[in-house]
Amino acid sequence: MRRQMQRYFFSSFLVLLFIGIGTWGCTVSQAPDAEPSTTNNANALTIKKENIPVYGAITHVREPDNRASTVIDIVIGNEFVGTLPDDIETITVTGPNGNLSLKKGDFGYYPQFRDFWISIPAVPETGIYTFTVTSGKRIGSATDTLSIIKSLPIPDIRTFSPVDGETITTKSPHFSWKAVDADVPLYYRVDIKDVKDKYIYRTSYVKDMLSVRLPPDIFEVCKTYLWRVRVADGENWIELNNRSHNQWQKITVAQTLREREYTYRIPVELDDGWQTSSLKEEGVTTERINELMQIIFDGKDQVKNVHGVLLVKNGKLVLEEYYYGTYRNHLHRIQSDTKSVISILMGIAVDEGIIKNVDQPVLDFFPEISPAKLNADKRAITIEHLLMMAPGLQCRDSFRYGWRGILEMRQSEDWIQFMLDLPMAEAPGTRFEYCNGASFLLSAIIQKATGIKTLEFAEEHLFSHLEITDFRWPANPQGITIGWGEMRLKPRDMAKIGYMMLKGGSYKSKQIVSRNWVNESTRGHIKAGRYQYGYQWWRGKTIANNQIIDAFWAWGHGGQFIFVMPELDLVVVFTAKHWENPGYSERAFNMLNRYIIPAVISPGAPRKVAKVDLKILETYVGTYTFKHNGNTETVNIILKDKKLYGHSNDEDIVELYPETENQFFGTSKDIGGFKLKFAKNKKGEITNFLLDFAPQFALMSIPFDKNK
Repeated sequence: MRRQMQRYFFSSFLVLLFIGIGTWGCTVSQAPDAEPSTTNNANALTIKKENIPVYGAITHVREPDNRASTVIDIVIGNEFVGTLPDDIETITVTGPNGNLSLKKGDFGYYPQFRDFWISIPAVPETGIYTFTVTSGKRIGSATDTLSIIKSLPIPDIRTFSPVDGETITTKSPHFSWKAVDADVPLYYRVDIKDVKDKYIYRTSYVKDMLSVRLPPDIFEVCKTYLWRVRVADGENWIELNNRSHNQWQKITVAQTLREREYTYRIPVELDDGWQTSSLKEEGVTTERINELMQIIFDGKDQVKNVHGVLLVKNGKLVLEEYYYGTYRNHLHRIQSDTKSVISILMGIAVDEGIIKNVDQPVLDFFPEISPAKLNADKRAITIEHLLMMAPGLQCRDSFRYGWRGILEMRQSEDWIQFMLDLPMAEAPGTRFEYCNGASFLLSAIIQKATGIKTLEFAEEHLFSHLEITDFRWPANPQGITIGWGEMRLKPRDMAKIGYMMLKGGSYKSKQIVSRNWVNESTRGHIKAGRYQYGYQWWRGKTIANNQIIDAFWAWGHGGQFIFVMPELDLVVVFTAKHWENPGYSERAFNMLNRYIIPAVISPGAPRKVAKVDLKILETYVGTYTFKHNGNTETVNIILKDKKLYGHSNDEDIVELYPETENQFFGTSKDIGGFKLKFAKNKKGEITNFLLDFAPQFALMSIPFDKNK
């Protein structure tokens, strides 16, 4: 079971990577949350093609010399078809007192960010500003409201590390500064540019962030760079009103950079509900975790773009590490992990009798809508079918369709109508087909049934009980909370959701969602590739130290994961770069299977080989096949010298050791330890075996059918 399995693993990985896990989007910089936000990009899709997608902001800035200035940023969305900056012909800015005397030639242009900008030496007037651009017959506009003027303190460069003129000598350098005093919540951002004024890196605005660990690959040796810290009264570049920044600080990169050695630290105990403990105190092997953290530290390819790793063992936070300019207070886009939150909210609504049950037809909630091509199958779609991603609708919403379904839905005037108008591809419940619109309908149902926004329902019935106070979750143009993604949470709060599920829906002795719903939503209801899919939760199993371990998880595009393993009392959270991050799933499963699970589980008991009657062994002999995506993988089971062996045509023979009459274990050079279990039909005939193993990038069980 080697080369055949290798081919299958690779093809399966590609399929699963692009099956439609997560939402769509684009990026404009190397920052963990590049600006403009995906929310703004999403809204741009509602703009007619002849119009220009525009985002604009006006900001009061306190300059390093204490002067006040007005900064205007006008960003042209990626959907604009044309050459920038030349094809933008006019720029007009209208303020509270009329048009500002500005024209296009007054603006600078940052091609990295598609940003026309200008700094005017004056304190801006409060009020509404409108930004209008034209290109031929096309026009686009945006508005921003400056509601309050405050003079924010300037970061004190005397507290900076590295200091001005310092030489960087390590990879993954650590930048830090001290907080400034203000009577409002503050958000910090790090900017880094080269001496030619090109930005090479910037973080998001993050509340109370006072340090960042930078990626190991953004600096070139023997080069000089400039860095500064921005302070703002908001996290979104459009919504904030005031900011300040220090003067640029110069740093030089040495000719030779040494690796920075990772040092484990017990997570900081904050007033956020988490108790912390050490790896050792909770029985986790420190060496394996240190090894993993070091390779992330070093930016190795197999773990590149990982932003955060958190472990909760025995109910305590034992590991919390952040990379690539992220921080514990960073509101991370959890992508399709949002779907798992929608599932919890649906469970709460059912528990409280707001929704009868999951068998209720979807159309019951939208009597005002007359769906196109209405037939018996469409009438039969239930909440459960949406939860299982099996409504039978022709959703066309995965990588294979280029995300066509979600793009068309977002361009429509009424997203509910769009989804219910889709033709039926098959009877509901027939097949798993990834569909972001199904999760959106779940949010719409919750909103209809409760009479409040899904976001408000989540805040009252879930987040408040989990002590989650800082989050973002936008709505669509019709005011319906987006159910498939775009939620933003702190990684610590992602871990709370996982731990609540691990504890059967309970948190700090309070039952938030019923144990029955947790069990039902996380069990396998339908096959999804080589995994099982529950109610917006994924399920699979792996093998380590001769133990098969069940897991369920939330899975978000780009590498946002909440893994839950109840039998290990373990929750694992991964965050990562959202876009342009191929191989993110491989990295996550690799980290889990090769480092974290082996560090948590106890060494397996010595394997005991059972005695199985020769006549029983003979019934297992034969050829077994697994068909997937048009390919057929074959394993031959043979009997030699009263022992059972398995092999493919192009591999070495692997001995199968019996644990019980029908369950065997073995070790392959390429896939490591594995177990397989033979199954019989009612006639007592061997029909198949199920292969469980810990491959590099998945929690899969593979069924091989016996050829007749």
